[in-house]
Amino acid sequence: MGVFKVALFYTCVIFFLGSSLSSEGCSNDLTGSSAAVRLSNDLFCSYDRNVRPVMNQSSKTFVDTKFYIFNVHMNEKWDILQMSIQLIMEWKDEFLVWDPSKYDNIEKVFEESSHVWIPDIMSYDVGFNGDDNRDFSYFLPLSLVKISNKGRVKYNHRVTLNAQCSTNIAKWPFDSHNCTFLIGSPVYTNLYVNYTFPNGYYDMDYYKPGREWEVSTIHQECMNIGFSNSNSSLHCILQYKINVARFSSMYYSSIIIPAVVISLMRTLSFLMGRESTTRIILLCLIFISELLYIQFLDTKLPNNGNQTVYIVLLYRNSLILTAIAFIITVISNSIYKHSTDDFPHNGPEWLKSVSTFLLSKIPISMLTHFNTQGAELLIEKNVEEETPNTQRDENALFWKTLTILIDRLSFVITFVISLINLWFLMP
Repeated sequence: MGVFKVALFYTCVIFFLGSSLSSEGCSNDLTGSSAAVRLSNDLFCSYDRNVRPVMNQSSKTFVDTKFYIFNVHMNEKWDILQMSIQLIMEWKDEFLVWDPSKYDNIEKVFEESSHVWIPDIMSYDVGFNGDDNRDFSYFLPLSLVKISNKGRVKYNHRVTLNAQCSTNIAKWPFDSHNCTFLIGSPVYTNLYVNYTFPNGYYDMDYYKPGREWEVSTIHQECMNIGFSNSNSSLHCILQYKINVARFSSMYYSSIIIPAVVISLMRTLSFLMGRESTTRIILLCLIFISELLYIQFLDTKLPNNGNQTVYIVLLYRNSLILTAIAFIITVISNSIYKHSTDDFPHNGPEWLKSVSTFLLSKIPISMLTHFNTQGAELLIEKNVEEETPNTQRDENALFWKTLTILIDRLSFVITFVISLINLWFLMP
């Protein structure tokens, strides 16, 4: 008899709990309530958001999808592209249909997306709405959905897609990067949920380029991927391949043009004549400027990747050329001082021979303002009047000519090397 009473008690409890759970969210007494309250009660009283909204579960649910791209931003620290889009999805929910005449002609209502069935779009990359790789969500964020009396549900929300990019900053600041978004349904196959794009995969009517990045190209395709061995269980994974390029107009005046001007000033310094002090001061200023530019580039460039940045190599090579130009200036000035001595000593015969050979070439003689007859003075040993003044003038002429020869050859060599440096390393 006691066992019977216990069983009867638990039967009553289970019945009571079951009836209360089945009526959760429902109200039978809505006297005095507005039409909107009655409509919400009737629609969602027994609605299950986990059930695909079709009467016949073998039929398809078609989801019309559209992406409106607004802007993009490259997170260079993490190599992540952040694309702000307006995601619009619309589908038919056969469980959310009503007669407007019974509810004061209400033809549409708004509800939180967490209360209705929504397509399970998932990001297979970094995720949605994350500013970096530590704060993101793989699934769509919550939003309000608009529901019409014919069961048309519309999800319209601004989201941020994040994707990992394969970056290459070698041509900075004229670099571009390739990024890939993978979006699709991990649950429903093409047999049950079909994502359609009646107006195209994306729309850029509202796109505005950012301060530093702009979208160059977008390529999209639907990849049918099977998570099982069955050929009928295919999931449409949308792949968006996006190429973004950096705005480089501001860098022309701040980085590129100064590199050309510095190279030109260093090269032309060899044509300044015997103003050795001015030339040394100029080369020192150029050297300091190049050091400062390298430090500036170090603060601007991301410290990731193993690519060699061309613009850094350009300034590095330019810095080395400036140091060599400084050394040549000191050597040239030291040689020129021999010609100003009261009694200039005679130069080595091998050096006279090399100088004569170079000065006998027409391009060199034209560049140094000497001709072949002037070159013969360097090795002339027999003169009509062998006087100390003649020997002194000959020695002085040799050292002056050698100085000019060094400067002009340095000008030509530096000019050629600077052109090669700019041609191959200018991004």
